[in-house]
Amino acid sequence: MSICADYQELDGDVCISDDYSKPKLPKGALERISLADAGAHSEADEIVDTGEDGKVQKPKYKSFQYMKFIPEAIKYSAIGHKFATTKPDKYTQIGREYNMCFKMLRSDSKLIKTVLSSYGYLQCSRRNNDVNLIWSNTHLSQSVLRTFLPWQRINHFPRSVGITKKDLLHQNLSLMCTKFPIGFDFFPKSYIFPDDKAILLAKVAGSTTMKPHISKPAASSRGRGISILNKPSELSAIICDERSKVLVSEYITNPLLVDRKKFDLRIYVAVMSFHPMIAYMFNDGLARFAVGEYTEEIGDWDDVSKHLTNYSLHKNNKDFIKNNDAADEDVGHKWTLSGLLRNLAASGHDTKLLMIRIEDIVVKTLLSIQSQVAAASRAAGLAPNSCFELFGFDILIDTDLKPWLLEVNLSPSLACDAPLDSVLKTKVICDTLNLAMVPLVYGKNSRNVSAGEEENINDDNDLASMVSASSGPTSRSTSPVSNASSAKKSRSFATTPFRRYTAGDVRPSGCVSSSTKIKTCASRMKCDRLRKGGFIRIFPRKNTYYMYKDIITETNVQNLDNLLYKEVNGVDPEVGDLADDMTFVHSELMSCDEYNSFDKLSPVTQQVLKEAYDEAEAYEAHKHLNGTKLYPRALPKLRPETRRRTLSCVATDEQRREQRITAFLAQKSVLAAVAKDPDYQFTQAAEIAQERKQNPYL
Repeated sequence: MSICADYQELDGDVCISDDYSKPKLPKGALERISLADAGAHSEADEIVDTGEDGKVQKPKYKSFQYMKFIPEAIKYSAIGHKFATTKPDKYTQIGREYNMCFKMLRSDSKLIKTVLSSYGYLQCSRRNNDVNLIWSNTHLSQSVLRTFLPWQRINHFPRSVGITKKDLLHQNLSLMCTKFPIGFDFFPKSYIFPDDKAILLAKVAGSTTMKPHISKPAASSRGRGISILNKPSELSAIICDERSKVLVSEYITNPLLVDRKKFDLRIYVAVMSFHPMIAYMFNDGLARFAVGEYTEEIGDWDDVSKHLTNYSLHKNNKDFIKNNDAADEDVGHKWTLSGLLRNLAASGHDTKLLMIRIEDIVVKTLLSIQSQVAAASRAAGLAPNSCFELFGFDILIDTDLKPWLLEVNLSPSLACDAPLDSVLKTKVICDTLNLAMVPLVYGKNSRNVSAGEEENINDDNDLASMVSASSGPTSRSTSPVSNASSAKKSRSFATTPFRRYTAGDVRPSGCVSSSTKIKTCASRMKCDRLRKGGFIRIFPRKNTYYMYKDIITETNVQNLDNLLYKEVNGVDPEVGDLADDMTFVHSELMSCDEYNSFDKLSPVTQQVLKEAYDEAEAYEAHKHLNGTKLYPRALPKLRPETRRRTLSCVATDEQRREQRITAFLAQKSVLAAVAKDPDYQFTQAAEIAQERKQNPYL
């Protein structure tokens, strides 16, 4: 089977492939999808070519092939597994034949590397631009995004930091709350220090005590820097400035308890498009418990084991109970979301309505930054499917079963410290990649070669800047891909173009038309039934869409969401029985104490939420009945030949490994010195801590 020099297109992805023979791949490993017949055309349709007779030839549209990521594929690449002996190349053959490539930016996630390596992906250094997928823990600059080709994927949208940075989340939700005061009552009343410091101090002036508040550094994660305040003097002592702001929120003093312990939820949300909005929520998540029993006694506010639920704070606590079998979903201090919901349902709570309210929080939070992300995407000239994003929403539930949004995580933790983590997060990543639909393009990364196979000619420029690339991450204002100061240090890198375009590449040519984007998204939604896995599409839905129509109209200039709804459902959302004011629906969703079950909602509200209520049953269902019989207790180690890396990537990894060893030995010598001399000053330890702060790779 050959690929001619035609345009192959799917949902806005356009590439020109050379006259190569496609590899023969195993059955079931690929999914062939053709959306060209569904009308998914991009502006590249206007590109024409002339034949030998001089006549203009129209581009031909063919189906594209996409990988189908499944967790079980890891077994075929694992050391010692029987599948790795009988069929070691069943899944790796796909990526190898197409020479699929990826790179990591400010991320060292073992799970991402394991999943992609199990499908034959080649890992490239951070300065290599010829890759199919970029997995980053930070945003890329606009200048970098402008160089993206339609067949490449990046796991962040521009400007999504508007909800992942705590102070910006507060600002955006506060703005929406002023416009829609009824529907956005799900974020604790908060103040940004130093901006609002005087306002809060004026409220508590003259008092020796106050209502408990919780302070969080705006840009921190994993529970770092969190403290609970119950005295006005503690507010005055908060250290902050314009560069290091602090969010101070009212503490929710009536959390729902399970076994007398406080907990919060980690909800996984995948967004495939912001404009128009296409969002999914995974049908499982994590419930993370505090170690100690919750109390409100005076003097207990400093006890983080009772009031904070962050896993990173409790995992080394002597009282922390670790889950040892994925089949035990409600054992220890970390449960699955489904295990928790079954526990609450047994107590008589309407957990389906609870999950509808959480979905409502997610959709409204995403819509609060829709216009910002849309403007940034247009400015970067991104193709409709270049970006996707996986968010981690942290939700707290109070005694009225009212969900409160605590924060949104830009890069939710993918660490697999327990069987539940391995099972759940592997599924989340596989299904996210399936929704992202990274196309198999042949001959695009031919210059990338795995170390040990032959000399890598593509990463020569990376070797010249190896020291600057591995010595630490770039600043927030500088792109991880193109660092100007590092480029000046590397003569060879400075003399090469930022992106190596080939004759077959289609350069980004600005934003696609509205009709093109709508057809692209509509065609893509038709395929998500086959590719969404455990994800549930929470927006757009046929009936619940009417709830958010006013919000979209207020914040959206082009209003592509209305056009997408009309394209998918064949009806105009501006007319019909549900086109009237939906304010009462939001009021009922926010009034959790009065409307604590689906039966108590008004008939119209029940009609609007019926589809969501039926689908909410999936959140409560058992997910991991087979436990460790099907999945390993931890991520397995891959066979050396499975993890393919370019030469410069190998060199970078070796340097980082040496740096970690050096730091470990230095810390060990400090501890030895302290053991001999109790009066030893921790000067060296402080230096090591400072070095680690500057270089998180250590």
